[in-house]
Amino acid sequence: MKLRLRSLRPLLIALLPLAAQAAVETWTGPDGQPTQAEFVRRSSDYITFQKPAGARYLLPYAKLSDSERARIDVLTGRATPAAAGETAPTAPNQTAAPAAPVAPKPPTPAAEAAAARPGKVLAPLVNQLVYLKGSTLQPVPSASLAGVRFVAVYYSAHWCPPCRSFTPQLVTAYKAIKAAHPEFELIFVSSDRDEASMKSYMRETAMTWPALRFGQNGSARTLQRPDYESGIPNLVFMTADGKEIATSYSAGGDYTGPGQVLAAIQRHFKK
Repeated sequence: MKLRLRSLRPLLIALLPLAAQAAVETWTGPDGQPTQAEFVRRSSDYITFQKPAGARYLLPYAKLSDSERARIDVLTGRATPAAAGETAPTAPNQTAAPAAPVAPKPPTPAAEAAAARPGKVLAPLVNQLVYLKGSTLQPVPSASLAGVRFVAVYYSAHWCPPCRSFTPQLVTAYKAIKAAHPEFELIFVSSDRDEASMKSYMRETAMTWPALRFGQNGSARTLQRPDYESGIPNLVFMTADGKEIATSYSAGGDYTGPGQVLAAIQRHFKK
């Protein structure tokens, strides 16, 4: 059976937005400079992009340029027909008036501030987080925490054999989850005896996530756990606003281990 081109036209038109969405284009990169990436999705006030090599990054919608916001609005169906380049049908012999472009509303200062502000768990830790660069611990830039919506906190130590056994699993899982979901972050809270042991542990296991500065455990109120959660390794999964999703202890205080929490994290990001 032969298909007329006219019969295929609706299907081709329907596929055009998908083709546009999958295109690799020039967007603002995580460092604020232009980079080649593909638009993945918009979630609330944050946009997920994917670089050609596969790594994903998250940017606040408010931080994009006017033209980029207009493109996002078209890709997500939030632009008006005029903004998307469409025109209304006209009667015979009637000339269509040119459609005036609809510029996206510029973000308010309050919206920009909200987009750049970490959640309730991370906000008090902005100046207390470090990461390992070479052999030294460097401060974590506050901008890297913007857009984080889910946090896992890992209470662990180099001297703890069960910790050293579990950490490689967590490292592997973190790399995969973080690459696909930049809205996720993990924080290491050390129970080591000194900073040198903490750095050695991070280096030996290739931890690439942030860590609480050594000796700041007591002052990090947002990371404090109930008294019965004194054992390690303890992995806690929560929203950036502090709503607990999973922990290594049951509600009755029985230790169930970090493995089931890691499984809960993986299930969450497979949805």
